[in-house]
Amino acid sequence: MEPLIVLTLTLFILAIIIIILYKILKKTKTNNKVQSLNEKSSFQNPNPELNNPPTNTKENIGPYKIIKLLGKGATSKVYLVSKDNNLFAAKIFQHQDPELIERFHREIEILKQIKHINIISIIDYGEYNNNPYLILEYVNGKSLDEIYMDLSIIEKLDIVLAISNALNYLHSKGIIHRDIKPENILVDKDLKNIKLTDLGISRIVYWKPITQDGQILGTPAYMAPELFEGVYTDPRIDIYSLGITMYEIFTHKTPFHGSPSEIVMKQIKEIPPLPSLINPNIPSQIEKIIMKCIEKNPERRYKNVSKLIEDLLLAREAIKKENKR
Repeated sequence: MEPLIVLTLTLFILAIIIIILYKILKKTKTNNKVQSLNEKSSFQNPNPELNNPPTNTKENIGPYKIIKLLGKGATSKVYLVSKDNNLFAAKIFQHQDPELIERFHREIEILKQIKHINIISIIDYGEYNNNPYLILEYVNGKSLDEIYMDLSIIEKLDIVLAISNALNYLHSKGIIHRDIKPENILVDKDLKNIKLTDLGISRIVYWKPITQDGQILGTPAYMAPELFEGVYTDPRIDIYSLGITMYEIFTHKTPFHGSPSEIVMKQIKEIPPLPSLINPNIPSQIEKIIMKCIEKNPERRYKNVSKLIEDLLLAREAIKKENKR
């Protein structure tokens, strides 16, 4: 055999051996890395948020360690906090207006009186840097306005039923929420844990009002017409807002648009378009419920949430039967 051919074959065989050895070493290294990660994860906290807390949040709110900022509004900030390996939401009030401070304290008093599976629970309260704070149960999910476009009809109905049960409970306690909207409904990732939040402008019927004459609190797009005429103590206010919420989650639009003052005038004077004109796929049973909830005249709405729940359950059953055909 020619020396050149022998040399070529030898080099070819060596190359094959090198490739095989490289693959074996690479596989061994990968397996070791996976094993190391598995061993590390077995000691990690079951709450993922606690595994890698931000390095710049060493501050505490009382006995609660700040993990991160969840959100902020005009008068307060909400932080994710931990204590004893559990997660909570800390709502810290940051405003010097005496009326708003009183309203925040009233929210604490309302939350202390209520306990319902579909209403956010108060865990603790106190003062932080001379500002009052609330420690609330933490829902690991999103608000309804962030997710409703991805939900099925039945999933949306189940959320509405949960919030209806929460309202029914509040009304039985003489409490009117007055700010029902998708933004104030929290839903966890599994759609099982559904909570009504933000009782900051709620009204207990027998309490002295904080709101000054002529002052209207709420979000115009969801507010009942009678609120603009100074009617604050009728539970059907919440039924109207829930109806607008249903309108939005089933059509992906609120019925009235424009500037706040324009929306107010439309709430008072204009009949909204039928939801089926926006979404032809909306079941007729749901459309009827929505339109009854958002009647301009409170006397033509559901008299109470219990009756609304009955109709929602009937609609849900009918829709499920139709889906099985």
